[in-house]
Amino acid sequence: MIDRKLGTALRSLVRRYGFKEVDRSLREIRLSEPRLDGAPHSRRADSVQTTKKKRHTVSAQEYVAKMDHDPEKRPAVSELAKRFEEKTFLPTIGDIRNFCQVYGIDEPASKSRRSAIPRVFKCMATMSAEEVRGILDDGMFSGPSRLGPVADAIGE
Repeated sequence: MIDRKLGTALRSLVRRYGFKEVDRSLREIRLSEPRLDGAPHSRRADSVQTTKKKRHTVSAQEYVAKMDHDPEKRPAVSELAKRFEEKTFLPTIGDIRNFCQVYGIDEPASKSRRSAIPRVFKCMATMSAEEVRGILDDGMFSGPSRLGPVADAIGE
């Protein structure tokens, strides 16, 4: 059974353009948009199909929060994760590569700081609480902006 409004609209189109032209146009629509074939139009269905699910990337702080740490070093590692997000700890991919070389872990293949999060913080999980505290207190791997105090100490 044809919907009354649809039937009325189609009859009007057939009277205006002729059956062959309306039929040809319907076939072109069917070929160009196969998902419309036989399905009533729904804006919600269109938006669900075209919306791609975005992958959530885990921040350093989220990653560290999920890790099982020694309670003694948890505050220091959490602070380093916060500084990582603020780019005051391992601010560049070069700093991350240097960190990896110093601690003998594989360098990340990607040039993304985010991709290095698991590698860096898994390494910290193996360190002693004193070593992690030393990295935090001494501002190690903080990038070039923190080299001023080191240069002053060397000059003395």
